[in-house]
Amino acid sequence: MKKWLYIILIVFTASVLGFSVFILKSSPAQAGVSVSVTVSICGNSTIDSGAEQCDNGGSNGACPATCSASCTTNSCGGSGSPGGGGGGGSAAPTTKVVLQGKAYPLAPIAVLIDGKTSAVIKADSGANFKIEFPIVNSGIYTFSLWAEDKEGRRSITLSFTVTIGYGMTTTISNIFLPPTIELEKFNVLPGELLDISGQTSPESEMTISVQSPQEITQKTRASGLGDWQYSLNTVDLEEGSHATRVNAKDPSGLVSAFSKVLGFYVGKYSASQVCLQADFNKDGKTSLIDFSIMLFWWGKSNPCVDQNQDGVVNLPDFSILMYYWTG
Repeated sequence: MKKWLYIILIVFTASVLGFSVFILKSSPAQAGVSVSVTVSICGNSTIDSGAEQCDNGGSNGACPATCSASCTTNSCGGSGSPGGGGGGGSAAPTTKVVLQGKAYPLAPIAVLIDGKTSAVIKADSGANFKIEFPIVNSGIYTFSLWAEDKEGRRSITLSFTVTIGYGMTTTISNIFLPPTIELEKFNVLPGELLDISGQTSPESEMTISVQSPQEITQKTRASGLGDWQYSLNTVDLEEGSHATRVNAKDPSGLVSAFSKVLGFYVGKYSASQVCLQADFNKDGKTSLIDFSIMLFWWGKSNPCVDQNQDGVVNLPDFSILMYYWTG
């Protein structure tokens, strides 16, 4: 019987791994929330929604008073000025990118272009930031940002890939870096409170998601300094491994992506006996090595491999392993 069980598990695992690329695309860190930014281009003769009042080209209708009288200069957002008279020739058009959005109050923010750090800026007291980059060559670029909160906790990295046109200003706005998250501890007794905390932009509404057999969501609100905290009552959680993450919605309605996922364990075993997220050899990954360890303990009792702590390593534990699979 056990031999047939091994065969079934191996065939099933091979089938799952064959589609692992699709599974990993909807990882628990980001699935379940829709996040978007606004991209506007100054210099394309089109008024882009939300970020521009006028654009050069002369075919955009009446200009606001803050824009060039003829709409023939790069006056997107009302910040430009008409060209001066005289001179020995026209200047080369400027190609640049503007990144702006929200992080955490006074947080340092690393900005990367195509994977290389280009600048470290600082958010203001309201968590707002803005930076401009001159671009030498037009083309496709990937811009990435991450921030560090006042406790030294780092956000996940948020990335955007955009096409930059020559002589145009491309603005990527409404960026909202995901909140930071921290657990008071990683092992709690059933019914014990678990403090979850972090930082985001001031007064944001926080949605805490707990990944259990059935997802549990709770709400709280960040303070005026962006600090947030929630005491999770574990009385309704089954004994075993769980995971939690959080996202934020600021007062203007801007929604962030989810934070990184943190695992914790509810049960009688000590933290040293529990292997969170099915990482049995504790190498930071859930892979074939962990699967082979599970096969060895199949049908036996082992507090590390027995993810749902029902006293035996079986199919529910295998399902948990596949949920956390990294390959």
